[in-house]
Amino acid sequence: MNAVTGGSKSPVASTVLTAAEILEYIADRGRVLPRDLALDLKLNRSTVHRMLYTLELLNYVGKLPNGAYRLTFHLFEIGNSVPHSHNLIDTARRELLQLSHDTGLTVNHGILHDDQVLYVDKATPATYLQLDRSVGESEPLHCTSVGKVLLAYCGDRAREEILARLELTSYTPHTIDSVEGLRREIETVHRQGYAVDNQELALELRCVAVPVLDGEGRIISGISISGPEYRLTTDMVPTLLPRLQESAETISRNMRDQ
Repeated sequence: MNAVTGGSKSPVASTVLTAAEILEYIADRGRVLPRDLALDLKLNRSTVHRMLYTLELLNYVGKLPNGAYRLTFHLFEIGNSVPHSHNLIDTARRELLQLSHDTGLTVNHGILHDDQVLYVDKATPATYLQLDRSVGESEPLHCTSVGKVLLAYCGDRAREEILARLELTSYTPHTIDSVEGLRREIETVHRQGYAVDNQELALELRCVAVPVLDGEGRIISGISISGPEYRLTTDMVPTLLPRLQESAETISRNMRDQ
């Protein structure tokens, strides 16, 4: 959980912080026993049981026969309302579907969140073998096409702060794993207006992404086309790029019109 400082003028509700910490702990592990929660979070067992009982009453967690707890779909319902409230889904959905239909490839829509790419929507051809990310999934910035676009357009100060925090994990032989190498890549992305993930996160998967900008040229999100490297070849990128850029502009215009 993100650190909460005491610099605010308003008092911090410690019980809310504890509840949030418990929910995030369960989210990270799937199913947990109360004793593990108490031990790992350094909480009193009675506090853990009281919090879990309350969260269960609110339908945020459910208790399993073995005594473990897991999150409920009620949290999914709440979380799913967030991108809609920011006009990220409704303004882009039709265009994502059309782009996927036109190209025969998967289209992903992602935003910058907690130094990662958070995918808020996707469109996949019905006959397409799914090799890539799911809605609600987060992936690294440095080795995804949407991530590199978000870094390239988020502004110099924000980018340097993010780069200072990133762990450049190497996932394949093609992953950029140095800050200087990533900086050079970001400069290229900003200059050319698009980014490519050339099997950098997963072998045999290639993606190309462009930014979705607001009326003042600020980054809102990024959209990408992705597919197996044998289908989405490097020679296809220049051909697909104008259609991808057209979709990004349509989504941007739809957002401005809301």
